Amino acid sequence: MLIIPAEHPLDWKRPPVITLLLILLNCLIYFAYQSGDEARQEAAIKSYLDGGLLNRERNLIVERLMQEHELKEYEREQVQAMPRQQLAAAALTDLEFEQQIHQRADYQADAQWQAKRQAAEAARDQISSFRFGFIPERFTVQGLFGAMFLHGSFDLLLGNMLFLFIFGFALELALGKATYLLLYLVSGLASHLLWWAVEPAWVPGVGASGAIAGLMGMYLGVYGLRRIKFFYWLGPLFGYFTAPALWVLPVFLGKELYGALLADNNVNYWAHFGGIAFGFIAVWLPRQFNRIKVDEAYINKEDADAPFKRELQALDQLIGRFVLDQAASRGLDLLQRYPERLELLDKLYPVAKTRQDKALFSALLKQLFVLPAGSGQLALLQKLASDAGEGQSPLLKHPSVLLHLLQQLLREGDSRHALQPWRLLAAQAPVPAQLATLSLQLSKQLGQRGDRHGLADVARLLREHFPDAEQTRQVSLLQAHLAR
Repeated sequence: MLIIPAEHPLDWKRPPVITLLLILLNCLIYFAYQSGDEARQEAAIKSYLDGGLLNRERNLIVERLMQEHELKEYEREQVQAMPRQQLAAAALTDLEFEQQIHQRADYQADAQWQAKRQAAEAARDQISSFRFGFIPERFTVQGLFGAMFLHGSFDLLLGNMLFLFIFGFALELALGKATYLLLYLVSGLASHLLWWAVEPAWVPGVGASGAIAGLMGMYLGVYGLRRIKFFYWLGPLFGYFTAPALWVLPVFLGKELYGALLADNNVNYWAHFGGIAFGFIAVWLPRQFNRIKVDEAYINKEDADAPFKRELQALDQLIGRFVLDQAASRGLDLLQRYPERLELLDKLYPVAKTRQDKALFSALLKQLFVLPAGSGQLALLQKLASDAGEGQSPLLKHPSVLLHLLQQLLREGDSRHALQPWRLLAAQAPVPAQLATLSLQLSKQLGQRGDRHGLADVARLLREHFPDAEQTRQVSLLQAHLAR
């Protein structure tokens, strides 16, 4: 199950500097520092084996593995036959086993055993997760802070950084950089403290997920009962829904509580639960008493295009249901309220063409033809030219429409499609006077493309209808130049 907010687009005019720096720091630590863990582990295992510790502890670690994994007696031989490096790693990284060893009377009485094990343990403690990870049964301030910036795998790093960015950029703008950073760090601490209090363990905990869970709680605390947009993914189902932010809090907490009580994996659900709970309380409660500053202008800001996008979606639904009469009526209204929006023009053109709706066609073309050059309208202009040439839309055959279409295509430098409205205009009786000037523009573009056949057609028309015009003379010179 995945539920994430989708309320605000990222505004790069106000970049989330702290969030980006946190992501960079986590990545640098993982790739620059943690990349040496494999060598550190090998050195620790070598120290363990070279000290002859496996000979002393083999039976003890085998018994430990049998109990821990609830193995049957007949599986003992398989455990005993495990490679030396594997058994050594198990004996060295199992901190509860280490504690049991230290409490043995024979260990306490054997100075040589102690010295060699202490050397191996010291080498192991150079591994990042043992040095800076949080181990509840070995509570250290170093681990409490350090664990937030370590990750057990690249996949975990990638997932955490993605969620850090999704929640972080909005919270950084809403809370301010200093408050956001402080609450992020304290959320990480709170997540580890709850784990320590509820489920003390000997296992090193690493990862930013507790602090990021705090961001999830903070996000809900910032928006409270305000309805916001969420993206959800439930197996094969995904989409968007809107709901008061606070309503999602029980879902977040319930998921983590279920995992903590019933799931059988290595996910630290208690840390997630603690992070979410603290993050929410740390923001929501002070907000009730105006004790925390929140950028209300930002959180209340709606995407400027949101109303238009909703209208466009509603229009899509009408078209999808083939309710074209309502779509045409709605389209005329939208053209008045949202003029010169290419997305709207693209959707309405097929409706106007199918219905041969003169009013809709006229309104649509008026807005299309006044769009500035380079506004992305070329594809629609090309579609109009093709439809006009194929006779799919009689309304496009009107001389004024064809003239505007020809002018727009020439302005966009598309002489190939411009030939379609030009040929239709050339077949008019009488030929529009403006066609002489437009033909010269078309000829120049055709000449640049090396389209001699198109150029010959234009020259033939000019000689037939405008024999004495300056444009005719210039096109003839252009033909002669290209013929050399």
